Amino acid sequence: METTESGAGPTRETLMMALNVKLLREQNLALGILAGAGAALVGALLWMGITVATQMQFGLVAIAVGAGVGYAVRWAGKGVTKIFGVVGAVFTLLSCVAGEACTIIQMSANADGMGFFEALSHIDLGVLVQSVAESGSVITYIIYAIGIYEGYKFSFRKLTPQEIQEAGLASAPTAS
Repeated sequence: METTESGAGPTRETLMMALNVKLLREQNLALGILAGAGAALVGALLWMGITVATQMQFGLVAIAVGAGVGYAVRWAGKGVTKIFGVVGAVFTLLSCVAGEACTIIQMSANADGMGFFEALSHIDLGVLVQSVAESGSVITYIIYAIGIYEGYKFSFRKLTPQEIQEAGLASAPTAS
């Protein structure tokens, strides 16, 4: 390891490089993807449940879905590279669109006196895609964008004070 000119120990840059190598070794993209997919599925079902139960769309659901997906990707994947943010953003978008599609299917099922899966078996995919596209407004897409940003932002691992301390990048806490 590189040391300072006085030979007192490793430089801050050297410590940062060592910490980065450690963090890169700990990240797991496959687990991040699995957790993101699971959280996206839960988010889509919650989206549908809330929208069908209240007969209203709440933009905060998209933001909550983004945060939930992002946290799941972060927790499982322990990622520090941009791909983890992309995973969180993509799964957030998929969850919002799937939630919207499931809502349309469930509302159609309710109107026709069918169950969800029965209505799903009768749905025309082209009509469903068109219905999802037409169900949104400019505000809807802005809220989707905020949710997608949340999915991206929350997907990255945050260093704990202990990890920073162990890396030698922070001074030891002083006893008062």
